[in-house]
This record gives sequence, structure tokens and C-alpha cells, in this order.
Amino acid sequence: MALSFDYVAMGQRLRELRIKAGMTQERLAEAAEISISFVGHIERGEKQCSIETVYHLACSLDAFLDYLILGKKNICNRQSCQFYDDLKALFMTYDNEYPFA
Repeated sequence: MALSFDYVAMGQRLRELRIKAGMTQERLAEAAEISISFVGHIERGEKQCSIETVYHLACSLDAFLDYLILGKKNICNRQSCQFYDDLKALFMTYDNEYPFA
């Protein structure tokens, strides 16, 4: 099963979370260790970003990855959840590390 997601919708959620957290694009960029312009591009859905960047953005905003990526919070048990299995597979394709073990 191939995973894909809507970068425009994710960017909108990112912007909403950033504003709700009272953060500027500059502060989020610094926390996620990316450029301010890249934050803007992501928020507008103009550029794609790596799973690692999505992870850093979510952590910087104290947000759930599944909400940022899919727009919903998955409240399933991580040991038997298809979403987490798919997310783990996606991370493994990038760097063989899964930060939620």
C-alpha cells in the first residue's frame, strides 16, 4: 500500500497549528531547523518536504504526526494499528529509524 498525502492540506494544518501555538514562521523555522522561506512554501503547499522535516515540524508544534499528515488523530493502539505500521514503513524507506518504537 503506497502512502501519499495532500501537501496543500498539510500546509494549511501546519499554518493553523503554528498560529494556534502563537509562533511566527521564523520561530517555527528555527525550531525545526529549516529556512523561513521553506516554512512558507510548505504552508502554501508549494514545496514537498521529507518525512524527517514533517517530523521536526510536528515536534516543534507539539502536534500529532497523524493529524499533520492526514488531518485526523488516530486513537488506535500503536501495537495493532495500520496507520502506525504504514508510517513506520514510510520512515524505514528514508533512514531505517523509526522514532516511535
